[in-house]
Amino acid sequence: MTTMTAALAAAMKLACAIAAGTVLLASGARADWKAPWKDETRALVIDAYEFNPIDWEKMTGDDRIAGFINKASDGLPPDWRCGKLTGDDEKLCKNRWWKYEVTKELYMTRRAMAKMKGLLWGAYHLGRPGNPREQADHFIDFAEPGPDELIALDIEDNTSEWMSLADAEIFADQIKIRTGRYPVLYTNGSTAQFVSDNAETYPLLSRLPLWYARYRDDITGKFPTETWPSYALWQFSSMHNCNARSCPYRVAGAKTDIDVNVSPLTVAELRQEWPFRELLPRRDAVDPGALIASVSDGAKQAVAEVVQVAETEQPAPVAAEPGGSLVAAYGPTEAEAPRIDPLELLTAAAHEKPPASIEAAKVAALDARDPTATGSVRADNGANAAAKQATAAFHAIEPAIFAQSYAAALKGLALAATQVPLLARGESAVPAHPQRETSLQPRSRLSEILAAKGDALADVQGPAAPADILSEARAVFGQSRGGRILRAGAPSRGTLTAELEAADARVSDAFAATR
Repeated sequence: MTTMTAALAAAMKLACAIAAGTVLLASGARADWKAPWKDETRALVIDAYEFNPIDWEKMTGDDRIAGFINKASDGLPPDWRCGKLTGDDEKLCKNRWWKYEVTKELYMTRRAMAKMKGLLWGAYHLGRPGNPREQADHFIDFAEPGPDELIALDIEDNTSEWMSLADAEIFADQIKIRTGRYPVLYTNGSTAQFVSDNAETYPLLSRLPLWYARYRDDITGKFPTETWPSYALWQFSSMHNCNARSCPYRVAGAKTDIDVNVSPLTVAELRQEWPFRELLPRRDAVDPGALIASVSDGAKQAVAEVVQVAETEQPAPVAAEPGGSLVAAYGPTEAEAPRIDPLELLTAAAHEKPPASIEAAKVAALDARDPTATGSVRADNGANAAAKQATAAFHAIEPAIFAQSYAAALKGLALAATQVPLLARGESAVPAHPQRETSLQPRSRLSEILAAKGDALADVQGPAAPADILSEARAVFGQSRGGRILRAGAPSRGTLTAELEAADARVSDAFAATR
């Protein structure tokens, strides 16, 4: 079966979606811009600070009130030490501590009361100038928010009196570090518009759910929909527009200075969305549903033509040549120089045999000449072609190059062996593997190299060995730790050779373990 290209597959999906009449639009309630609080199906949320008196019995008699958000922390935490201060400074310091303790106790009491009454709970931090990460930590330590509780950063205005927008980005990041989620952003209309106009400068703030403060009945054309499709909450009533004579919404059990917020959702829907944990999508993200919904009849016809042309121009499958699968996967062997693995060469030197890649090439070459040489049975001509390629790869390696690399590896081992005496102590050595009778076995090439350099090694004045290496040597050779430096001529040649053979066994095992 012919495989469709990615372009054809995309065109087919789009055509099927159009033919089926599928329109994928973003879910969620539509935000009303004109006095949505007059709709009795919309949920309301109260927010307060420590000086707002609350009659919980009367307030919770309003079924539209679904949540309560309380002020938690304000700016940086108070100074923890007042003992070094005197006079008015000491009194002010103690007063701040008193206010902090009373405010937190009131906060905890209100949270318990709200939850007992079945309300959703939230907390906000009033952002001030100062270290934003310390403020974020102060907020979390004060509010101790649960996973179902809303957390918000209050930026009253974009002026020097309040936390800067740049610091607000850092604050939000620290909240994410501490809690695993980002806060909601509370701010007024002008600051929200500024963030929207500079979304590239404030990529995090512009994606936080927006708690919008605007005290007017109609915000049509004024809400920054280019960044926020809707508000999470709209604070529409406060001491600024509510008094004894007129008020957008009067809350039973509270004074006119209480803040009231409307949600674009019903009470049940708000309970599902709370506490607004998710960031908004990026502004440059394309909504595929919106694209499908806006497709015209002409575009539909164009898609159909693309599908038809793509089907007629599908390339015919090319018949595979016998043995061509290896060439198709890796390309011709002549196009790339053979690669030599230094670790493979070192392993080969330790084990006295050529690298595995060379052995594989030889076996493949032998199999090509005599299929029964290794007991293998060729099922098709493709294997013969692969063997020919292996043969070509083997002959492509210049003997001089291999010999040079092999010799370099041996020189590297010999150089490393000059450090082996640093691990040896005493006149006799216990082999690393007692079960091995090294004297009864033929010496490896590595042993011969090391033995041949015994005289030179005996005169080596080695540098100080690290303590961990000396400790390991003590465990291996069963000798005392001794000095940190090996003195010239300390071990005899016979002792040194025996110790080197034991080290050789360890090196060989280490090489084997790496394969």
